Amino acid sequence: MKTHQSIILIASLLTSSLAADTIELKSGISYQGKVLSEDATSYLVEIHHSSSIKDQRRIPKDQVKQIVSAAKDANDFARVKSSVPTPDGLSEKRYAARIKRASDFLQKFPKSKHSKEVQTILATLNKEMAVISQGGIKLDGLLISSSDIEANAYDIHARIILNKTKKLAKAGNYQMSLREWENLQLNYSHSAAYKNSLTLISRVLKPYKEELKQNLDSLERRTTKRKAAIASLKINDRKRSENLLIEKEALYAALIEKEEKQIKTKWLTIDPFNKHALDYNLRSVDATMRKIESTDTSTIKLAGPGLRGAWSALAKNELDDVDLSLRSLRPMRLPAEYIDPITTQLTEKRTTQADAKKAAKKKKKGKKK
Repeated sequence: MKTHQSIILIASLLTSSLAADTIELKSGISYQGKVLSEDATSYLVEIHHSSSIKDQRRIPKDQVKQIVSAAKDANDFARVKSSVPTPDGLSEKRYAARIKRASDFLQKFPKSKHSKEVQTILATLNKEMAVISQGGIKLDGLLISSSDIEANAYDIHARIILNKTKKLAKAGNYQMSLREWENLQLNYSHSAAYKNSLTLISRVLKPYKEELKQNLDSLERRTTKRKAAIASLKINDRKRSENLLIEKEALYAALIEKEEKQIKTKWLTIDPFNKHALDYNLRSVDATMRKIESTDTSTIKLAGPGLRGAWSALAKNELDDVDLSLRSLRPMRLPAEYIDPITTQLTEKRTTQADAKKAAKKKKKGKKK
């Protein structure tokens, strides 16, 4: 009996977001459902165990404590309420869909008790979308305007990559997590995000190493088992399976050749039947572990302050200070996309200043004559 009651209570929780009446019994059990009819002594109730599983039962009235009717706007409000807080990286199109959902609710239920909360949600969505539509982003739950992105682009992009790395690692996709981190390592090694990533990657490498070793240890057994399975097939099925396997192996060989020679990644896409890729990634794990263990994070110079200083000096036309910032950044070998815009604006401002000096000098000579 207790087990049955527990199941009913769990079902009640799972279906709490559905627009359904709540039938509370004197025993303490609650059902989510709908009263279909009643007579002098009982209710005929449709019980909602999930969105798709329902059943009907008759409940004596003397067992019922109360029946709480569901609000007609319950489902719509639940969907609107789930619109916030918005996740990082939400597109303008998806913001528009959430805004429409909130606006539709207010039109459909103008007298709803939830109207004030929905208006607040709508205001939040509109405020965020205004930033996103102007080229801003939401990162780590905070809005960043397009003007702030320009001066902080290097650190912002590094944080975005780190968040992707974390998400993949949390999902147990270690190979793709490390592939994402490789971008951080190669192009953003002077960011706070890279510095902070080293502890995370140490934790990722350990289970990934075990995963690779398990695949290598079981490779011979699995290969033998696969061959036996194919050999047991009828001749036509066997030939078809062998041909498909040959085709698959050829495509995979082309893929990892591209990854090794063109992309030059340390983290090859894994086929659990390919010993070369397993060995390759295992070597990468060991080499990366050694490098991280020998890295003194206190010696990592951060590029963010220098880049922000350069942009600030540009805004104030302090061009010599821009030169100083660029010289301090040069040994870091940052990607061109973060240095070139500063260099371009510096050149343009120097040209403008030189032209202004020439014009002033020319004007001064003209007055003397």
